[in-house]
Amino acid sequence: MKCLLPAPRPAALSVLLVLAVLAFPPPGALAVQHFDVLFRGGRVLDGTGGPAVVADVGVVGSEIVAVGKLARATADRVVDATGLHVVPGFIDMHSHADRSFASDDMEARRAHNLVMQGITTSVFGPDGRNPVWPIADEMAAYRTPGVATNVVPMVGHGTVRGLVMGDDYERPATEAEVAEMAALVRSGMEDGAWGLGAGPEYRPGRFSATAELIALAKVVADYDGFYYAHQRSQSPLPLWQTPSIVDDQPLTGTDGMRETIEIGRAAGIRVVGTHIKAKGTDSWGHAAIDVLMIDAARAEGVQVYLDQYPYETFGGGPVDVIPDWGFAPPGTDRSGGLDAPIWRDEELLKDHKANLQANLADPSIGPELVRDTEYVLRLQGGADRHVVVLAPDFPETVGRNLAEIAAEAGRTPFEQLVRFAVDATRLLPAGVRFRPVAGHRFDVEHYMRQEYTATSTDGFVSLETRPGQHPRSYGAFPRKIAHYVKERGVITLPFAVRSSTGLPAQIVGLKDRGYVREGYKADLVVFDYQTISAPATIMEPDRYPTGIRYVVVNGRFTVDEGRPTGALPGEVLDRRYR
Repeated sequence: MKCLLPAPRPAALSVLLVLAVLAFPPPGALAVQHFDVLFRGGRVLDGTGGPAVVADVGVVGSEIVAVGKLARATADRVVDATGLHVVPGFIDMHSHADRSFASDDMEARRAHNLVMQGITTSVFGPDGRNPVWPIADEMAAYRTPGVATNVVPMVGHGTVRGLVMGDDYERPATEAEVAEMAALVRSGMEDGAWGLGAGPEYRPGRFSATAELIALAKVVADYDGFYYAHQRSQSPLPLWQTPSIVDDQPLTGTDGMRETIEIGRAAGIRVVGTHIKAKGTDSWGHAAIDVLMIDAARAEGVQVYLDQYPYETFGGGPVDVIPDWGFAPPGTDRSGGLDAPIWRDEELLKDHKANLQANLADPSIGPELVRDTEYVLRLQGGADRHVVVLAPDFPETVGRNLAEIAAEAGRTPFEQLVRFAVDATRLLPAGVRFRPVAGHRFDVEHYMRQEYTATSTDGFVSLETRPGQHPRSYGAFPRKIAHYVKERGVITLPFAVRSSTGLPAQIVGLKDRGYVREGYKADLVVFDYQTISAPATIMEPDRYPTGIRYVVVNGRFTVDEGRPTGALPGEVLDRRYR
């Protein structure tokens, strides 16, 4: 007698098929059970912002080929990651390592201060500049003999504007000139660049009209590229201006963000307000306004993002406070602002002490100099946030702030600055240099909390340092975790990792990096959450992070057991082959 069973229903058939595949996997499914490198038992944060999962990660060549429970697998090298976090390699959204990477200096190409942070990919074209042109030649310069991190090449707006306009750039471009720039941008994109980097607060970009930037961004849109900019202003006035040369106030920090949003809206591309900040006491709290504008634009469908280095101090190196024009002969034209080429004329400043005293004695000039200097003090955070870092004639002031030095001497901060300049015999003309702390914790943390804010260094390859250099070149990425996750609790660890990995990969358009996934490139960081720290400071900016155990770029170790290897496994990422 036959036993007739009912025919399986479609859902039951699906279950049976899954069971059959699990019991009898297809040929090749288990073929990769021996790996070049196996990270075993780590807490994997995959870059999506999701929670950690304990898993093994298997690498063959330059690729992640398995993520999961790989208990029976073997490997040429097994790394015990028990208790450690395994995350995607950090992507630096604003890097000035480009000139070092394009140089003949092998130590610079090894970039120890960057790889020790966990950086595996660097986005170039910062502030609109290229170290080499055309883009094809720039990419070739990185490839031979190699670099420590992957490279994302960008077309620099300042570079193409300079190529078209030469020294005659202090004006809006004509339609014909914009067309020439557009052709250069297109050639750069055809060579494999990922987008347009701009610096409209710097020369020559600051003389461009928004329409010029939109026209060039539209070229980038044809290639699904993105635009990122050091914005026209992140303070009450653009960096080149002081009150004495401004009849009205044509720009504010709000206008810089507004322009970036308008470029994204008009060109239909992803835009990034890079190394975002609210600079100076007059701008503190401005993060709330930027976020309101960005949220409104994103609700309309404009693809707006930010990136940020996690510090309250800004700028690359030590600074002066008294504007250069104060040391020039009375009557010197200062309309070009703080970055005018005239200030490179050493002859102009050779009698700087006499000039300063003459300017102060002039009833029409002295009050303007006081006004400008006090504005610069506010722009840079106030007298109590100006730390002396270089003062060869006044060594007792190093490490102290201007406000306390002036109060102790019975002077105002301005009077103390004048006294430094008049009494100095070295480090002329100002006599001392400061590291200002121009940001406020509120703004740094408010920007950081946004789900569209990525991480950057705005740093460079550092082979030698001095007090006053920004610590970001050594500590930006680990500081975000050590200070803002562990100490301050501003964001969670998964959120911090995503802001440094998956989010920047999404912004750039990288299809095989930024996540711990099978089939993705083996760019990985393994760190100890308990010991990770960023000890670099204003006075000791070259202290390496702790807790970063391993860094892998394309399957090769650039940091091994906490020490840089000197390897140069970075690839020049070509947009055409993404």
